[in-house]
Order: sequence, then C-alpha cells, then structure tokens
Amino acid sequence: MKSMQIHRSRRLLGPMLLVLAVAAGGASAQTQTKKSAAKAAAPQARVIMAINEGGAANADAGETLFRYQELTEVIEKQLKAQLIVVAVRDRNKLKISLKRQEYGLLLARPNDVPAEAIRDFGYRPVVVAREPSQALFIVHKNSPLRTIKDVKGKTILTPDQYSNIWRTANAMLRDAQINMAGEKVRSMRDQAAIGWSMENEFFDVAVVNSVSGVGRSWEKNGHRVIARSRELPNMPMIASPHITEAQSTAVRGAMVALAGSESGRVILKKIGLSGFQEASPQAFLDYLKWIGDLEANY
Repeated sequence: MKSMQIHRSRRLLGPMLLVLAVAAGGASAQTQTKKSAAKAAAPQARVIMAINEGGAANADAGETLFRYQELTEVIEKQLKAQLIVVAVRDRNKLKISLKRQEYGLLLARPNDVPAEAIRDFGYRPVVVAREPSQALFIVHKNSPLRTIKDVKGKTILTPDQYSNIWRTANAMLRDAQINMAGEKVRSMRDQAAIGWSMENEFFDVAVVNSVSGVGRSWEKNGHRVIARSRELPNMPMIASPHITEAQSTAVRGAMVALAGSESGRVILKKIGLSGFQEASPQAFLDYLKWIGDLEANY
C-alpha cells in the first residue's frame, strides 16, 4: 500500500515539475523581452554640436545646417551617438554655453572663443582646417598707405568689436606702437559690407579675415594688402570633457581622412575647406597670449 502511494506521488511530481519549468522559462522570457523593450525605448546618447561661422559668412541658421549636413553625418557615425546640430552666431551666448559645457563639440571659424574654452573650460582641440587664417589690413588701390605704420590717424573699419579678427588687428597695431583705442575706428559685422565700403573708399583702411570672400579676392581685384598677421588656427573643432578620448580620436581620423577620398572632397568643398589636420592645444594658448585681453572704448 505504501509502495503504491510512493509510486503515485512520483507520477504526479513529474508533470508538476514540467509545469513549473515551463512557467519559469516563460517568466524569464518575459523579463528578457521587457529588458529589450526598455532598452529600445531608452533615448540614445545625444551630443550637441554648435557651428559658428562668425562674420566671414553671411548665412542664416538653415543655410548653415544645410551646408554642414554631410559633415555632421560623418561625425555622428564616429561618435556612435545622436548628434544635435545648432547654428550659433551670438558670441556671448556661445561663450556662456561653453563655460557650462553645454556643447559636446564646437566647430567655429572664430578661433579665440574655442581657444578660451581650451584654456579655461576643459575643452580639447580635435582638428583645425589645413589652411590657416590671417587678419589682413586692406586698402583701396588708389590709397597712399603702404605699411601698418601709416594707419595712425586714419579711418579704420574692422569686424565686430571683440571678435577674433578685431582682437588680432588690435594686437598688430599694438606691436606697431599704435593704440587702437585712440584711433578713428568703426566696426561692421558683415565682412562683405566691409569690402563694399572699401571699394567705395568710405574708409582709409579696413581689416578682414583672409579666408573670407573679401580676403580671398581683394588683391585679385587689383587692391592691396598692407599688413598680414601671423598664421592663426582656422576653423577649429573642439570637444568637451564629456566626449571620450576614443570618440575624439575617431572623429579626428574621419575628418582628416576626408581629403583623401572623392566623396570626402565633395563634403569639404561644400563647406569651403581643403581639409582638416590634427590640432595642438599650444597653438591656441600661444594665440591667446599674443592677442592678450585688449579692449577699446569707442
């Protein structure tokens, strides 16, 4: 009798264990499915990249984003993160956002703000354009001015006050023993407007960026350049401390490699550059040391 009860208990135990195993397996599968669904629903890591073209370009935000679209796709692929691109023209807003490390990446034509972010806010240089930029003192072909020394006492037209080219021009005049604060200086944001004003001889001398349309065409149009600054970092890209070294290295490699392929050269042509190269933090620090914290009151 006892033996029959044990036998019957064993017969019942088998199906019960099978049911429990199936239930456990189903619970495990449901847990895994939930984890996968949660992972899929979780937002991707996002990186904000700011683009600032300064006064050398005259484009609205939509035009800027369109021009850099293919380049940002290359960068996004290397980051392995969703890239949010914003066009920023306001210099003060840019500096405040960099101080807060709101931008993971910044690609900017003005080089002094990225330089300050490297020096003060923990950013690292990723690349710069192959072609350096310079501040040019330009005069009309009919002008009697020959050197930067001749600028003293003349009417001077510059880009925006405190812009990188303005600060560079200020340093150049300082080195020539001319105090810009004591000169007759006017500023304009748009460098095309500066070129037009000089074509019509409204000012004695003007300052432009060598990589602007005016800077590239001024001498070709028969006019003269009477002074050039030292070569400056052009179109730098910098990365915040939130971007890993591996991400920076991957982005750098892809951007430097653009000039080596036909498709890459198409991207570069669209943004008006011949290529990128690796950047040194020291070049930015040396630049800031040279221009100093000059200010003018006019």
